[in-house]
Amino acid sequence: MTRVLPLLSALVVAWPATTSLASGAAEGSPSERALRQANTQLQRVWRQDPLTARRPFTTIRLADTGSNADCPSAVVPASAPLVRVCPSVGVIQVQRSRLSALHGVFGEAAALFVMAYGLGQTLIHDAPSTTPTPAAPTATAGLRAACAASTLLAAVPLPAADRQLLLNNAISAGEQGSPSSAAPRLGTGPQRAYALLSGMGGTPLTCATAAMDRLASGAEPLEAFMATRGTSVGINKFCRQPPACPRRLRFGLPGV
Repeated sequence: MTRVLPLLSALVVAWPATTSLASGAAEGSPSERALRQANTQLQRVWRQDPLTARRPFTTIRLADTGSNADCPSAVVPASAPLVRVCPSVGVIQVQRSRLSALHGVFGEAAALFVMAYGLGQTLIHDAPSTTPTPAAPTATAGLRAACAASTLLAAVPLPAADRQLLLNNAISAGEQGSPSSAAPRLGTGPQRAYALLSGMGGTPLTCATAAMDRLASGAEPLEAFMATRGTSVGINKFCRQPPACPRRLRFGLPGV
C-alpha cells in the first residue's frame, strides 16, 4: 500500500473513448484496477446501509475526455472534473488521466475517494436541499457530496493497521484532487478536506445543507484543522465511539 502523508496545500455508447469497469479484474492500468476494487468495496457498503440498500448502484465509466457536452446535466458542474455524475445517462464519469495521476500519489486511497465522491454526488442529486436559499454558496453541493462520500468511506471494512492512513490519504486525495479553478463549485482544498473529515465524524459539522453552507461561505474556521493535518492529532481524529460510528448515510442527508 502506498504510504503518504497529506500535504498542506452499457449506457454511454455514444461517448468517445469510454471504458466500463465491468471488464476482468486483471485488465487495465494499476489505477483502473484500484478503482475496480474500490467499486466492489463501496458496493458492499451501499447494499448494507438502510438509506441506499434498495437504491440502484450507479454504473461507473472511465473517459479520456471530459467536455461539458459529454455530461450536460452534471450534478456538480466544474471544469475538467476528476469525477462527476451524469443523471441523464445514469453514470459516474471518471477522467482516466486524472485518476492515474492521483493514484500515482495516493494509491488505493485515491481510487476509494474517487468512487465514493461519485456516489456522494448521486446522493445529493437524489436528495436536494429541503430548504434551498438563493444566496447559498455555489460550492455547497460539492461539499455535501464530499461529506456524504466520506460517510461511505468510513464504513468500508479496512485492515485495522491501515485504516487511519488510508482514510487520511483519501482525505488528502480529495483535498488535492481538483485545481484551484474548481473552488467556486467544489470548495477550496481545505474546505473539501474538512467536509470529508466531517462525514467521518471528525468535526462538529453534519453533511446537511446548512452546515455545508457555513463551510462554503468561509464561516467555519479551518486554521486549527489545517495546522494538525499530517500529525498524529489530525490522523487520529476520526469518529470511533459506537453506536455513532461508522455513521449511517441517513445522518445529515434528509429528504431521501
